[in-house]
Amino acid sequence: MIRFRNPGTQYTTQIQVFRELYNEYKDAPSFSLDDMAETIARTKLMTAYGYAGDAALALSNTDNDSLNSTKMNAKMYAEVFRLLGWITSAGSGSYPLVFTYIGEHAACTDEVLPLYEQCVLGINNPQRIMDVKYDEKVRFFKAALFSLEDLGGIMYKHELCLGPMSIDDLDRSQYARMITYLQKLRGSYKRYEEAYKGLCEDLDVKPTLPDNSTRLPIAFMKTCNWIDSKRTKDLYPPKSLECICLTDHGREVAKSLHNVKDLRLDEYVTYSEAKQRALIRLGVYSMLFRAGYNTDPVKETIQNDTNECKDILAGKPLLFSPYQTLHHDEVDDALNLKRNHGSYHRNRTILPNVSRPDLVINDLNLSVTVETVSRNEDAEVERFTSYVNKLKLAGKKKREIIDRVFEECITDTQTRFYPFVATLFRVMGLDCTASRPGDNGARWDAIIVDDEESIPIEIKSPTEEQHLSLKAIRQALENKVILLSRETHPTKPETTSLAVGYYLPNDRAEVTNLMIDFKNTYGYSIGVIDLKTLLTIAITILLDGKTIDIQKLNRLEGFANATFK
Repeated sequence: MIRFRNPGTQYTTQIQVFRELYNEYKDAPSFSLDDMAETIARTKLMTAYGYAGDAALALSNTDNDSLNSTKMNAKMYAEVFRLLGWITSAGSGSYPLVFTYIGEHAACTDEVLPLYEQCVLGINNPQRIMDVKYDEKVRFFKAALFSLEDLGGIMYKHELCLGPMSIDDLDRSQYARMITYLQKLRGSYKRYEEAYKGLCEDLDVKPTLPDNSTRLPIAFMKTCNWIDSKRTKDLYPPKSLECICLTDHGREVAKSLHNVKDLRLDEYVTYSEAKQRALIRLGVYSMLFRAGYNTDPVKETIQNDTNECKDILAGKPLLFSPYQTLHHDEVDDALNLKRNHGSYHRNRTILPNVSRPDLVINDLNLSVTVETVSRNEDAEVERFTSYVNKLKLAGKKKREIIDRVFEECITDTQTRFYPFVATLFRVMGLDCTASRPGDNGARWDAIIVDDEESIPIEIKSPTEEQHLSLKAIRQALENKVILLSRETHPTKPETTSLAVGYYLPNDRAEVTNLMIDFKNTYGYSIGVIDLKTLLTIAITILLDGKTIDIQKLNRLEGFANATFK
């Protein structure tokens, strides 16, 4: 059974820790576990015995590393970053460490989640990154998504251990037997107990070890918005168990994985050196492209490598993460990357993070030149303004205020989130009204009313879907069609239709293609805004006395970004 360690599973903390490490050691030839522990403690991103910083280091200092809590915390984070392919061993042993080319993208990107998702999909065994040899042959997260599909979209966590953690997922007959086995277990809690006990006995481990091995995979899948949690008695009655369920986005990702060329180490080593180098480049650039990066600078290289490997790819997208499969020297050499000390950042090899080059992306530029619409006598705007000012008086900086309000909204339902989005647009000086949840008479969730260019808004609360989905983009198009047809408010065909949600879509390339299709077929533009961008605009207006360029909003195509003059 493949075993995942049990490190910190909070996504925001993982990213914060990684960025601190990168800022500290990007100019170093390498860094050690002790270096990591010192940085994590000094930046107060962890505690020991109730203390942070130097006090935590002093209290946890011991000759026995296994009892050194700061070092063990650092080791757990190192395991996460290794799995994601962001750091790797400098030599043949576990330490010291260096940052990978993909890791630098993660450290230097504001919105890292799309790349994070690609890296989770890239986790696979076996590898030849270190001298450690792995017997398991599985791309676990692909296998887990397929298993969820085949088991009705729902699984109990220990079924991950009994199923996709314990098979060679490329062996179709073995995979089919695994699904049949789990299906036969269901319906009886006693059958499940006997099966799980048997697994632990076969592995010669305590029941807590397989259980702990599910924590990180479940955290990864939840962060990527592939699964939600649901308590039910349906799987193993009479017990009520908290199970994991596929989300709409999880189903979309699983569906896309059925049509990829999934390249593993055993197959990779059978090809010529020329093909191996081409596959490395295609693997890295494909990950970046799917994560929303502009790969135009290497367009010719991608085309040449695709031609070189056309017999392998057979017209399918490549699923292969070189930094999670091979030693970094082999990958760097194929990419023609030269390290400057420990990283590549002085070579300016990092590709710009944009949506797609063939979609016009307009920034929402804040400017003092536009006159603000009156916000007087708006109780919700006044309440929000008062809260922002209160945080400012408490010493919070603008970015801290934005982050705090953003995090407070993570559990919002439609009832709270829809009116809040409308309030933020009114802070921007726009006449925006949210529809009542359940009001089928109003097709859109909110609308910005204007004498000439009214804008319908499709909204998804974080409890509906944390990342905007393809469905939300389609509904934004429907809103535009209905508004033009019913003529309930004045608008123009060229005026945007908005989709607003907590996070931007995970698969931005797929969403971008859909928006391009809508534009080419119907002539309508879809604008996509995440909550943090909306908060950035609204709070900047309140604190800095700025206003928004309305025309930029009216013509928004693609993913909005707030920039400031």
